[in-house]
Amino acid sequence: MSRQNPVSGAGRALPCHRVVTRAYTLVEVLMATAILGVGFIGLVQGMTIGSEELDTSRKQQIATQILSGEVERLRASPWSTIANLPATGTIAISGTGAISGDPTCFALSNYTATASDDNTDLSKLAKNFTCSLVRTRLRPAAATASTATFVKVVYTVSWTSNTGRAYSRNAETYLGKNGLHLSYQKS
Repeated sequence: MSRQNPVSGAGRALPCHRVVTRAYTLVEVLMATAILGVGFIGLVQGMTIGSEELDTSRKQQIATQILSGEVERLRASPWSTIANLPATGTIAISGTGAISGDPTCFALSNYTATASDDNTDLSKLAKNFTCSLVRTRLRPAAATASTATFVKVVYTVSWTSNTGRAYSRNAETYLGKNGLHLSYQKS
C-alpha cells in the first residue's frame, strides 16, 4: 500500500514503517542463567551451613546440660559416693536414647543400672553421644577410697555431627571431703 507525500502532494509512494522488536541473544540468556545459577547455589550452600551450625549449637547445648547435671549431682552427693567413684567410666547413648555401658558412674542414669530412673528426657535428646569420666584422687598421695580427702573428676561428652565431624566438651571438678567443691568447663 502506498501513501501520498502530504508535503509535496506528489504521488510518490513512501515505504511502510515496520516495528522492529529487539530480542535477547543466546549469549545474553546464557549469562543471565549462569548468574542466577551461581546465586541459587550460594543460597543453597548458605542454608546448608546454617542448618549444620544450628545442629552443632543444639548438640553443644545438650552436652553442656549433661556436664552441668553430672557436676551438680556429684557435688550434691555424699563424700562416700565421690570417693568410691571408679577411676574411669563410660556410657553410650544410642539413637533411641537408651543408655549402655557403666551407668552406675553417671547422674544421667541416676547412678544405677535400672533404666526406669534414668533422665530419659535428656538422654533422648543426646542421641549417639558418649559420656566418660576420669577420677583422680589427689590428696593424700596414693590415697584409697577411705583415705582420700581431695578428688578431681573430669567428665567428657563426645558426639559426631551430621557432617561427620567429631566434637567434645568436658568439665573438670575438684571435690574436697570437707566441702571444697570447684568446677569449670572447657570445650
